[in-house]
Amino acid sequence: MYTFTIFLSLWARILIPFLFPDAAAVNANAPAPPVEEILVDQVRWSPDRRLSWDDFKALPDEENAHHALTAANLAVNARCLDSGFTYQVSCVFLPTQSWTKNTKSKKLLKHEQLHFDLTEVHARQLRKKLELFSCADVKSKLSGTVTSAFAQWKAEQDAFDTACKHGLNAKEERLWAADIAQRLQELEAYK
Repeated sequence: MYTFTIFLSLWARILIPFLFPDAAAVNANAPAPPVEEILVDQVRWSPDRRLSWDDFKALPDEENAHHALTAANLAVNARCLDSGFTYQVSCVFLPTQSWTKNTKSKKLLKHEQLHFDLTEVHARQLRKKLELFSCADVKSKLSGTVTSAFAQWKAEQDAFDTACKHGLNAKEERLWAADIAQRLQELEAYK
């Protein structure tokens, strides 16, 4: 199972300067903090760092029929500074919001890892889109692009769980795993 969380502070950092350009609280010349500073107690996606059950720190939802929940997110930080558009998109796993009822199942852990890998696919797709932006585009395009990226990400996560029956359909899950691996490779330049 999968859930996603929008980092409102990051989202607000993107939208407030454009929705309220005269807002006193926004210092357009101040450098944006790196996403790494904001992402405390979170696991950034890496091809060398796979999830383990020790990463799932939340208490299981006993009323939930599923055996695990992966909470992941796309952390987005974008701004214009000195007429240059800069951005960071990070794929992160949220340990304190992720849980499991079964710490023995390697098959279940692999399914949850695929949710995280699929989130990285969408992070790379968003980086690819944002690479084409300039400060002139930001007011008219940024919000819609990010909103669309989040909607596509959520829809594909739901499609993955539906097709794989939350990890019970091994054949379908192998197809998805191969597709996710191929897409990660195709988007390697946006890692």
